Amino acid sequence: MKSLRLFACLAAFALVTGGPALAQQQPPQQKQQPKEEKTFPKDSNWTLRNLNGKPVPAGMEATLRIDNQFRGAGFAGCNTYSATMWPVRGQRFAVGGIAVTKKACPPAAMQFEQAYLRALFAGPTWDIVNGLLEVKSQAGSLSFARGF
Repeated sequence: MKSLRLFACLAAFALVTGGPALAQQQPPQQKQQPKEEKTFPKDSNWTLRNLNGKPVPAGMEATLRIDNQFRGAGFAGCNTYSATMWPVRGQRFAVGGIAVTKKACPPAAMQFEQAYLRALFAGPTWDIVNGLLEVKSQAGSLSFARGF
Protein backbone atom coordinates (compact mmCIF):
# COMPACT_ATOMS: atom_id res chain seq x y z
CA MET A 1 0.00 0.00 0.00
CA LYS A 2 2.87 2.39 0.82
CA SER A 3 4.46 1.76 -2.58
CA LEU A 4 1.13 2.56 -4.27
CA ARG A 5 0.91 5.90 -2.37
CA LEU A 6 4.53 6.71 -3.30
CA PHE A 7 3.77 5.93 -6.95
CA ALA A 8 0.62 8.10 -6.82
CA CYS A 9 2.62 10.99 -5.27
CA LEU A 10 5.33 10.70 -7.92
CA ALA A 11 2.71 10.60 -10.69
CA ALA A 12 0.96 13.69 -9.30
CA PHE A 13 4.30 15.51 -8.99
CA ALA A 14 5.10 14.65 -12.62
CA LEU A 15 1.72 16.02 -13.75
CA VAL A 16 2.14 19.28 -11.82
CA THR A 17 5.72 19.93 -12.93
CA GLY A 18 5.30 18.58 -16.42
CA GLY A 19 7.66 15.70 -15.77
CA PRO A 20 10.36 14.66 -18.20
CA ALA A 21 8.08 15.21 -21.22
CA LEU A 22 7.68 18.96 -20.48
CA ALA A 23 11.41 19.42 -20.07
CA GLN A 24 11.93 17.89 -23.50
CA GLN A 25 9.34 20.19 -25.10
CA GLN A 26 10.86 23.46 -23.85
CA PRO A 27 13.23 25.09 -26.33
CA PRO A 28 16.86 25.09 -25.22
CA GLN A 29 18.06 28.43 -23.91
CA GLN A 30 20.35 30.19 -26.36
CA LYS A 31 23.76 31.30 -25.19
CA GLN A 32 24.57 34.91 -25.85
CA GLN A 33 27.01 35.09 -28.74
CA PRO A 34 30.21 37.05 -28.08
CA LYS A 35 30.69 40.20 -30.12
CA GLU A 36 32.30 39.29 -33.43
CA GLU A 37 35.81 40.68 -33.77
CA LYS A 38 36.42 42.79 -36.85
CA THR A 39 39.44 42.41 -39.10
CA PHE A 40 42.32 44.62 -37.98
CA PRO A 41 42.89 47.33 -40.63
CA LYS A 42 46.35 46.24 -41.76
CA ASP A 43 47.64 47.05 -45.25
CA SER A 44 45.73 50.34 -45.20
CA ASN A 45 46.36 54.09 -45.28
CA TRP A 46 44.44 56.59 -43.15
CA THR A 47 44.25 60.39 -42.81
CA LEU A 48 43.15 61.97 -39.55
CA ARG A 49 39.84 63.87 -39.82
CA ASN A 50 38.98 64.50 -36.15
CA LEU A 51 41.07 64.78 -33.00
CA ASN A 52 39.13 64.59 -29.72
CA GLY A 53 35.86 65.27 -31.55
CA LYS A 54 37.12 68.39 -33.36
CA PRO A 55 38.13 68.69 -37.02
CA VAL A 56 41.86 68.74 -37.76
CA PRO A 57 42.94 72.42 -37.75
CA ALA A 58 43.61 74.05 -41.12
CA GLY A 59 47.19 73.51 -42.22
CA MET A 60 47.66 70.46 -39.96
CA GLU A 61 47.81 66.85 -41.08
CA ALA A 62 48.33 63.43 -39.52
CA THR A 63 48.46 60.07 -41.27
CA LEU A 64 48.65 56.40 -40.36
CA ARG A 65 49.72 53.43 -42.46
CA ILE A 66 49.56 49.89 -41.09
CA ASP A 67 51.33 47.34 -43.30
CA ASN A 68 50.96 43.56 -43.54
CA GLN A 69 53.73 43.08 -40.97
CA PHE A 70 51.77 45.13 -38.38
CA ARG A 71 54.16 48.05 -38.69
CA GLY A 72 52.47 51.41 -38.19
CA ALA A 73 53.99 54.61 -39.56
CA GLY A 74 52.94 58.08 -40.57
CA PHE A 75 53.17 61.80 -40.18
CA ALA A 76 52.07 63.33 -36.85
CA GLY A 77 51.81 67.02 -37.72
CA CYS A 78 55.51 67.85 -37.43
CA ASN A 79 57.46 64.61 -37.26
CA THR A 80 57.23 61.15 -38.74
CA TYR A 81 56.77 58.13 -36.50
CA SER A 82 56.79 54.35 -36.68
CA ALA A 83 55.93 51.54 -34.29
CA THR A 84 54.79 47.95 -34.25
CA MET A 85 50.98 47.88 -33.93
CA TRP A 86 49.30 44.53 -33.51
CA PRO A 87 45.70 43.57 -32.72
CA VAL A 88 44.74 42.41 -29.24
CA ARG A 89 41.49 40.73 -28.21
CA GLY A 90 38.58 43.11 -27.64
CA GLN A 91 39.42 45.29 -30.66
CA ARG A 92 42.37 46.88 -28.96
CA PHE A 93 45.82 47.26 -30.34
CA ALA A 94 49.16 47.21 -28.63
CA VAL A 95 52.10 49.36 -29.62
CA GLY A 96 55.76 48.68 -29.13
CA GLY A 97 59.05 50.24 -30.08
CA ILE A 98 57.90 53.78 -30.97
CA ALA A 99 60.33 55.87 -33.03
CA VAL A 100 59.70 59.59 -33.71
CA THR A 101 61.91 62.04 -35.55
CA LYS A 102 62.94 65.16 -33.57
CA LYS A 103 62.16 68.05 -35.88
CA ALA A 104 61.15 71.30 -34.15
CA CYS A 105 57.98 73.03 -35.33
CA PRO A 106 55.79 75.96 -34.22
CA PRO A 107 54.09 75.45 -30.82
CA ALA A 108 50.63 74.84 -32.33
CA ALA A 109 51.98 72.01 -34.51
CA MET A 110 53.85 70.49 -31.57
CA GLN A 111 50.73 70.56 -29.35
CA PHE A 112 48.67 68.94 -32.12
CA GLU A 113 51.34 66.26 -32.61
CA GLN A 114 51.59 65.48 -28.90
CA ALA A 115 47.81 65.09 -28.57
CA TYR A 116 47.69 62.86 -31.66
CA LEU A 117 50.55 60.59 -30.57
CA ARG A 118 49.24 60.32 -26.99
CA ALA A 119 45.82 59.17 -28.20
CA LEU A 120 47.29 56.78 -30.78
CA PHE A 121 49.77 55.07 -28.47
CA ALA A 122 47.83 54.89 -25.18
CA GLY A 123 46.56 51.29 -25.62
CA PRO A 124 43.47 52.29 -27.59
CA THR A 125 40.47 50.44 -28.88
CA TRP A 126 39.64 50.65 -32.55
CA ASP A 127 36.59 50.16 -34.73
CA ILE A 128 35.55 50.69 -38.33
CA VAL A 129 32.34 52.75 -38.34
CA ASN A 130 30.79 53.88 -41.63
CA GLY A 131 34.16 53.44 -43.36
CA LEU A 132 36.05 55.50 -40.77
CA LEU A 133 38.72 54.12 -38.45
CA GLU A 134 37.74 55.20 -34.93
CA VAL A 135 40.51 55.02 -32.32
CA LYS A 136 39.72 55.75 -28.66
CA SER A 137 41.89 55.74 -25.57
CA GLN A 138 42.00 57.44 -22.18
CA ALA A 139 44.26 60.04 -23.80
CA GLY A 140 41.81 61.02 -26.56
CA SER A 141 39.92 59.97 -29.67
CA LEU A 142 40.88 59.91 -33.34
CA SER A 143 38.75 59.52 -36.45
CA PHE A 144 40.50 58.59 -39.71
CA ALA A 145 39.26 58.45 -43.31
CA ARG A 146 40.83 56.02 -45.78
CA GLY A 147 43.72 57.13 -47.93
CA PHE A 148 46.24 59.93 -48.05
